[in-house]
Amino acid sequence: MTKVLYIAGWGRSGSTILDNVLGQVDGFFSVGELMFLWQRGLLEGRLCGCDRPVRDCDVWTRILDRAYPAGVDAHELVRLADHSARTRHLPLHLANLNPGSEAYRNRLGSLYRAIESETACSVIVDSSKSPAYGRVLANVPGLDVRVVHLVRDPRAVAYSWVRKKLQRDDPRRVRSMRSHGPAMSSLYWNLLNESTRLMWKADPGRHVLVRYEDFVARPQETIDELVRFAGETPTALPWSGDGELALDRTHTVSGNPSRFDHGTVALRADVEWQRAMRPRDRRVVDAITLPFRGRYGYR
Repeated sequence: MTKVLYIAGWGRSGSTILDNVLGQVDGFFSVGELMFLWQRGLLEGRLCGCDRPVRDCDVWTRILDRAYPAGVDAHELVRLADHSARTRHLPLHLANLNPGSEAYRNRLGSLYRAIESETACSVIVDSSKSPAYGRVLANVPGLDVRVVHLVRDPRAVAYSWVRKKLQRDDPRRVRSMRSHGPAMSSLYWNLLNESTRLMWKADPGRHVLVRYEDFVARPQETIDELVRFAGETPTALPWSGDGELALDRTHTVSGNPSRFDHGTVALRADVEWQRAMRPRDRRVVDAITLPFRGRYGYR
């Protein structure tokens, strides 16, 4: 079985840095938000974490050649994903109706097995976050998918979505990443976190909850927990006394711009929202997330 450690939840919750750090563990290979390989990596020509276009990256070239010897039709993969792996398909997944075709599942199985073979990894770390896509993966024959449900204080998440961030993975132009207002961010926070919880709550052996705040406060302990959750043996990472870690480049295909960070990187809690978030925005987030945030320890 090919092991996949799947990070699920809502964006701006710290999934990229968690993915990058897990990718430093021996035997773990970080792929970033792999659900966007076809559109962003192959069709749009965006950059791999190694700073080369995904379609020109030696690692991804070998993986794709192994997975699809006759060639890969990225347009077809985007079409297949649109029929089963989007947020609009969550009601079907929650009802265990398993939308999507056998052809899509088979193609995904070929991709993940090729990643395992070409990189000789024991665990693939996928930070696509989408619970719908994660559910599709869980139904792919030959994949052992274990879900890391990553949550972050919804006020911090909403503040991050409002801030402008430059998208660094498009070599053709510099542009800002998509943004959401506090209300929309909070609605998605509710929807995606609750969907993730509901879809995997009956299988606690394949679902673990991690709070971003706990990860940055105790990174090695969190990584050890996740390595054991994946069925592997923890090994200490070379943290400095100041909470810094030397990151090697990864081959992530999509994600937050921080996926390009390498060298000595400091892991610090981003708490700018506590002093800079507008009171009105905070009230909006508090009101919308009130029914659910206590479940995750945010009161």
